[in-house]
Parts: sequence; structure tokens; C-alpha cells
Amino acid sequence: MIFSGHVVFSLVFPIAVIARLIQIRTRNAGIKRKSLSSLQYVLGPVEKKAKRDKDLISQLPNDILISIISCLSTTDAVRTSLLSRRWRNLYRFLPLDIKLDCYYLLKHADFGIRTSISLQRSKSVHGFMSCIESRYGNFLAKQNLHNPKLIINSVDEFLKLRSGSKINYFRLQCCLDRSVNDRFEQCISSLGRLGVEELCLTCCCGSDEETSDLSFSCHLFSEMPSLKYLRLSKCSLQPSFRIQYNSLQTLVLMFVEVSRGAIECILSNCLKLQSLSINCCKCPHKLSVRGPHLELKRLYVDSCQGVEEIELYASNLVLFLLDSRKMVNLRFDHVPQLQSMILYVVENIVPYVFGRLAIDVPHLKSMHFVTKENSLQGIRYMGIDTLSNLRQLDANMDLSKINLLSLVLILQRCPLLQKFALNTNGIGNEPEVEEQQPIVFHSELKKMEIGGFGGTENEMEFALYILKSAINLEEMHISRCNKVYLKTREGPGNWNSRYKVPWSKKEYEMIHEQLQGQAVSNARIIIQRHPPI
Repeated sequence: MIFSGHVVFSLVFPIAVIARLIQIRTRNAGIKRKSLSSLQYVLGPVEKKAKRDKDLISQLPNDILISIISCLSTTDAVRTSLLSRRWRNLYRFLPLDIKLDCYYLLKHADFGIRTSISLQRSKSVHGFMSCIESRYGNFLAKQNLHNPKLIINSVDEFLKLRSGSKINYFRLQCCLDRSVNDRFEQCISSLGRLGVEELCLTCCCGSDEETSDLSFSCHLFSEMPSLKYLRLSKCSLQPSFRIQYNSLQTLVLMFVEVSRGAIECILSNCLKLQSLSINCCKCPHKLSVRGPHLELKRLYVDSCQGVEEIELYASNLVLFLLDSRKMVNLRFDHVPQLQSMILYVVENIVPYVFGRLAIDVPHLKSMHFVTKENSLQGIRYMGIDTLSNLRQLDANMDLSKINLLSLVLILQRCPLLQKFALNTNGIGNEPEVEEQQPIVFHSELKKMEIGGFGGTENEMEFALYILKSAINLEEMHISRCNKVYLKTREGPGNWNSRYKVPWSKKEYEMIHEQLQGQAVSNARIIIQRHPPI
């Protein structure tokens, strides 16, 4: 027990000393480094007592010192190099996560005021710098804070200081343009030598509408052989014939101007790429996702300008998401593993989903689609093909003035459907009376969800039809709140409940009374009056 106590003390005490030393260095930035004897004087009795008993810090092996430094922030970890020769290079062995922006890189740059610090050395340096920043900060920010050449110089100097070390994650959000293209490529090469695995580059600090004319060439992937994740934003992406083998697995493009042939260049050379996300980008009218040895499993195309056709020839593609105001021409030339699709399209896509899509991808297992137009107009008169392998269907549709019993036709074309989630903004209006649907048994349906349920006569008829026809139904979930699909920029989104005025107590009791005991199975009926907390 005595030994374990010494071990705990030897781990805890250095952290306190390091924090104290770093605090001293932070307060005295700009003053020459003090010797260890002066630091002992500053630390006072605690340091003297430690030296009298035993110099525990000096006896700790490098592995423990490095683990202590890893508990600090990146800035403080680098500052430990000022403590002594023993600490000078320890921080270099940390696989640090680096986050840089314009302000961080240039807030200490020489703007012609640093020579005045020596005159103020007898006063508070921190107070002097605060005074200067308060008086001239706005002017300096406008003149220099977003200067691409100063920024790229700072990045280059920073990476040189990290030479010989390891960077796991590097995020750079700075204002860059084509005037620094060559220096930018040199920085990318430096990151490759530092073994960067995750890289996030945003080439403009402004709003989403602002972008940069910096060009990112595809051959830069080859400069970073250990790179696995790249998020590229606010620049242009250019194809290159010099691209070679790399380890990239995930690529996210956001607000990027994608040149013709760039996507094809990436797919033909990044053979380990498994996830590709193209968000809010300017693209050629045709995106061709194909390759004989393509390992791509997830493809997201979200709110891209100019895209009119997407060609898919991907043997390992499992998930495909499309978000577009208008439906684009989808060509599924070879997608034998495709199991899930998410379509977020403003115009009515129901005829496509249960028409051509059912023919092109009959093996689809999961379908999520969102559409805002009246979705079932004329559904009785259009051809509906069979999605013979579909297991899950999540639909967000406008069903105002539509007889919900029309959905029975969809259920009949999905014989293996196990979960059906219906979320709508338009339920509540009574539709025109149509011929009553005969009950057709659905033996595979096990879970039914209805969001935005208002308790109208037509809604009750549809709910009763499901209870009486789904002979193996396990659960029916009815909610007053409808669900909306919230997207993300790097993958599929989530369904979240949107608040609606709850039913009155009388309406709730009426719905409960009419539905309870009507199921032909032992289904559990959940009637949710309020949204989940």
C-alpha cells in the first residue's frame, strides 16, 4: 500500500508542478526564459520540500511524462518545452489534435507594435497587450487577420516546428486563395510527412455563401499516404493524372466547386474509399460513380447545383442518399449490394419509388423518402411495381385530401414489409369518399407508426384496417406529433418529433376506445399524446 501511495503521488504531483510552471510562462510571455533556479524560487516551499525529500519528477520515465503532457491542451503541451532541457522535445512524441484558424495563427504576429513591449517590461505585459488589442484590434484584423500570405507562412512555420513528430488530427479554417497555391501544396506535403490521419480544411472564414478560389488538386491525396479522413470545404477540386495509391477511407466535400472528372479521378485511385459525401457543391451535370475495384459503401449527394444525372456502378455500395429539389436521373447499372436508400425530394417521387426504382433495384431492403407535394394523387391509376425484398419503409408525405386507404396498394406491393412508418404534415382534412378497400392480410408487418395523427374518421379507418389485416402485428405506435427528417452534412439524418397541440382529453379517450381490442393479433397499441421529452 505504501508503494502504491508513492506511485499515485508521483503521478499527481508533476501535474500540479507542470500546471504551475505553464501558468508562470503564460503570464510572462515575451520575457526571456528563466533558469530552473529562478523557477524554484517562484514555486516556493512546495518545490524546496520536494527537492529535499526526493526529485520525483526527474526520476519519472519519459513514458509517464508524455502521458502527463497528453492530459494538457495542445497549446499547454507545446509550452512544456520551455521548462528545461528534459522537457524540450517530449511534446513531439504526442499524437496531437491540432485546430488552427486565422485568429489563432496571426494574433501574435508582428504588426509593428512588438518592439514596444521592452519599454513596458516593468509593467504588466498582459495589460499592455490588452490595451493595444483594444485600441488597434479592429484595424489590425481588417488589415492582416485574413491575409492569405501571412496565414500560409504561419502554417508553414508551425509545421516546421512539429517536424519529426506525429499529428493524428489537423483542422485548418483560414482564408486562403490561389495566390498561395504552391505554398499550400508544400504544407500538404508536410502534413503527409507528419503522418496526418484526419484532415479538415476550410479555405474561407466567411459565411456559407463565401468561398475561395484556392485549387485543391487530386494528386495531393498521394502526398498524404496515411490519410484516412478528409473534409474539404470552400475551394475548387481539380482532377490530376499524378494521383497514386493512398489510404483515404472517408471524403466529405462541402461548398466545393467540383471540376469535371474530379470525382472519377478520386474513385479510380482511392481504392480504399468507403464513404463519399458531396454537400452543397457545384458539380458537373453528370456524376459517374463507377470503378472495377471500388470499395465505396456509402454515397451522399446533398443539395448540389448542376447535377442532372447520377450513374452508379459500385459493387459494394450499401447506402445511397439523394437530397434535391427536383428528381435527377438515377442510373443503377450495377449495385448488387444496395440495401438502403434515402430520397429527400420536393417534387412528388411516389410514382418513381414504386415504379422505375422498384424495377432498377428490386433487392432494396430499406427505403426512407421525404416529399412535400400531394403524394398519392392518382395512385390508383398508375402502375405500381413490387418491391419484393423491402423490409422497412419510412415515408414523410403530404396526404391532405387523400384517402389513406390508398396506401393499401403500397402495402400489397411490399409483401415482406416488417416496419411501416408514416409521417405527414397534411393529415387532418377529410378526403373525398372512395370505395372501401377489402381487407387483404399482411402476414409480415410487425410494427406500424403513424405520426401527425389527428383522429379524423379516415385516419381511424386506416388504423383499424392495419389492426385487422396485419395478423402478426406486434406494435402500433400512434402519435399526435409528426416526425420530420433532420439532415446532417456527413451522412444520414434522424427522425425527430415536431410539436403539435395535443388532443383534448375527450379526443384521446375516443381514439383509445375505438382502437383497443380491434387487433387480430396480440399487438401492443401505444397512443402518444405528448412529444417525448
